[in-house]
Amino acid sequence: MRLKINESFALKLSLYIITSVVVIFMLILVFNYLTSKKYILESNDQNINNLQSSTLNKIDNILIPIQKISEELGQVLENASLTQEEIKPILLSICKDNNEIYGCGINFEPYKFDKGKYYFDPYAYKPDGILTYLLDNELTTNATYDYFKLDWYAQPKLQGKGVWSDPYYDKGGGDIWMVTYSQPFYRNTNGIRELFGVINFDVSLEWLQALIGDIKVFKTGYAFLLSNKGIFIVHPNNEYFKKNMTFNDLAIKYNSPDEKEINNEMTSGKSGVIKYYSHTLNKVSYTYYQPLSKTGWSLGIVVPENELYSKLNSITLELFLIGIIGYVLTLLMILILSSRATIPLRSLAKATRKIGQGEFNVAIPNITSRDEIGMLSSSFVAMQENLIKYVNNLQTTTAAKEKIEKELSIAREIQRSIVPHNFPAVKEFELYAELLPAREVGGDLYDFFFIDNTHLCFAIGDVSGKGVPAALFMAITKTLLRAKISLHSNPDEVIRAMNNDLFRDNESVMFVTFFLCILNIQTGELECCNAGHNPPLLYKSGKEFEYLTTDNPSPPIGILEDAEYSTQKIKLFPEDIFFLYTDGITEAMNNQDSQFSDEKLLEIMSNNKNKPVIEIVNNVISAVADHASGADQSDDITLLVLKYKG
Repeated sequence: MRLKINESFALKLSLYIITSVVVIFMLILVFNYLTSKKYILESNDQNINNLQSSTLNKIDNILIPIQKISEELGQVLENASLTQEEIKPILLSICKDNNEIYGCGINFEPYKFDKGKYYFDPYAYKPDGILTYLLDNELTTNATYDYFKLDWYAQPKLQGKGVWSDPYYDKGGGDIWMVTYSQPFYRNTNGIRELFGVINFDVSLEWLQALIGDIKVFKTGYAFLLSNKGIFIVHPNNEYFKKNMTFNDLAIKYNSPDEKEINNEMTSGKSGVIKYYSHTLNKVSYTYYQPLSKTGWSLGIVVPENELYSKLNSITLELFLIGIIGYVLTLLMILILSSRATIPLRSLAKATRKIGQGEFNVAIPNITSRDEIGMLSSSFVAMQENLIKYVNNLQTTTAAKEKIEKELSIAREIQRSIVPHNFPAVKEFELYAELLPAREVGGDLYDFFFIDNTHLCFAIGDVSGKGVPAALFMAITKTLLRAKISLHSNPDEVIRAMNNDLFRDNESVMFVTFFLCILNIQTGELECCNAGHNPPLLYKSGKEFEYLTTDNPSPPIGILEDAEYSTQKIKLFPEDIFFLYTDGITEAMNNQDSQFSDEKLLEIMSNNKNKPVIEIVNNVISAVADHASGADQSDDITLLVLKYKG
């Protein structure tokens, strides 16, 4: 079976399910990784701390006894004046009985041991394991070995306590790397405590290098020892302590602020861990550091990050690969099962597709299961039956609607033929009108015709309501106008007669606002009567347009029997304009429910007063359309313009 991801519901369902499973699996995997990483780091911290403590204890077990021996020898020298013969066995015994001590000596202040000797520094040591004793060697007698100026002598003398020196290479002596512990000793002379000399114990770094060098952490992790001045005492890179390099030197060399921070932390006697880039291993690592309380030194252990988490990364990768395989297998299983489960859905989809193409009688699969698919099948059967009924009803309704629309179209043409469209071309005046119904047919009307050779009748009206009833009422009104004007000479009499006829049998209570005018085209005398219609606009040459109002408004035609109406007379002069309109113009609405308004109409007419009447009509209609901005026309629009020429 060939499935497309954008067409197969089974495939989509399978992907949704398996994607949810994968997201959950990945979240669990990430959570497990982060939790395990944290646990490994905490466990490693504890192991490293234990390793550091164990190593520091081993170093203390060697260095602290040396400090103890130095203190005991200092007490002996302070309380007794030993001879040369007494000093020799003491120094030889100390070297013999302490394997870590390479050599020891007693270095007196000038003339303190012998009034005739400026230098006196007996020294016992064991080069190549052979116990040797030096008393007044050539260096001392020639005063070229001025031990007073050496750091191991000057520092304890200055500080008044025992001091461990920085590592140094004992060239010419043991030709080995060593450190020295120096302890000052004093005597009371005439009640004054006076410095008599400095005891020194030289300790080879070979045992310390072996001890630190044996510390292995994972594959490439290592340990190092730092002096209180930041100088490397022990480091896998021998060049570091041979050149007395510090972490500050490395920080400057590699432009690494992390190494400077490590230096500051370790030389301050603090303990902790810092993550940084090890240039020895060329990889990101953790440095754990802890101080030696007695010496001021600090032990550091470097652990590569990738080796710390190597097993975790390996296990995580294996789990990820297993997850991918599981993802593929689960997807295949879900796809197979969901494909089988959705066979009825595909059958329904095929049937409904044919229904959508117009085959309403297509057979829908009979699914008898009580699950959602069975309910869906029953719903489709009911939908098919209702759809067939609806289509049949729609066809009947459409046919009836088409018939009505055809009849309305005929009615529209009949209504358009009722109002005149052939405008008189005479020298005495210009006249133009337009009617735009809101529906197929409307209730507005206009009319004009000659009563005799010198009198022109023109009128405009607006029937209440819209549609076919208004159109019929409009046709009756227009017929009555022509019938009654032949019987009466004044506009008010004509409208009074029309009103009484329309009032009779007016069960629908419809009415029409009407404005009737009779113009003597030779004299310019205009007689008009307003039956509840909008006031017309009048333009007098040399002035501006203004609304023509009346003091005694009259009701629309068809409401009251025997209603009173009055005739108003106006004298027109050449270029005067008389403008009639219905409220479909002034009350035209836009999408913001704002009306076109009387003020806007007055403005438009004023801007077009010098234009031909057909342009005036068209410009007003365009202005109303612009104002509506696409909103549906809500009322019929009718307007009539007459410009008197004289």
